[in-house]
Amino acid sequence: MRDTKFHYADIETLRSELKTSTEVLPVVDYGAGSTGNTSTVSGIARRSLKRPKHARALAALAAHLPSQAALELGTSLGLTSAYLARHTGVLTTVEGNPHIQALAQSHWAKLGAANIRSFSGEFDATWEAFADRDYDLIFIDGNHRGEALIRYVEKSLPLLHPDGVIVCDDIHWSPDMEAAWEHLRSMPEWTLQMDAFEWGLLTRNQALKREHVRIRF
Repeated sequence: MRDTKFHYADIETLRSELKTSTEVLPVVDYGAGSTGNTSTVSGIARRSLKRPKHARALAALAAHLPSQAALELGTSLGLTSAYLARHTGVLTTVEGNPHIQALAQSHWAKLGAANIRSFSGEFDATWEAFADRDYDLIFIDGNHRGEALIRYVEKSLPLLHPDGVIVCDDIHWSPDMEAAWEHLRSMPEWTLQMDAFEWGLLTRNQALKREHVRIRF
């Protein structure tokens, strides 16, 4: 029998709706991989949404920590945000495209997610606005350039709870991102470094021994 503890039918119903939406939004993208001046919502959903099993894994991680405050860099259409919000006290999420941010906010209202605070803008330019608290979980899912990933992780360190976790998405997206991940996991701060292929996990929790783990799921 499938474990349904972190499966949410309302979020997945919305995912299905978004994959068929012909609504067109302007493109405002500060990172790698953007093309054209507009995109359909269905196109954004196909390219950017985390697969359900990865959204559930992030929700399970938030529940395990447990997460009182989480930060997500890269909101997209807000479905992964909704998963995280159901297992964290307050979720802070940042989206570069204000049109996508507005759509994500409408999705949260539909899903009853009232514990999300949302910012729009380029991550570095808006950093001080959300660097006002410690975070138990930081999920970096934006830009997809190696130098940017390294910069975001380094800037996140002062915000990370001592037992907190940073999750870096798409670490094998390109040779540049793979090189950035290798640089990050070699930093002396970390105890556990986990490569789950789709994303990498870093923590400096001193209760854990220093090791590098590879898994696929």
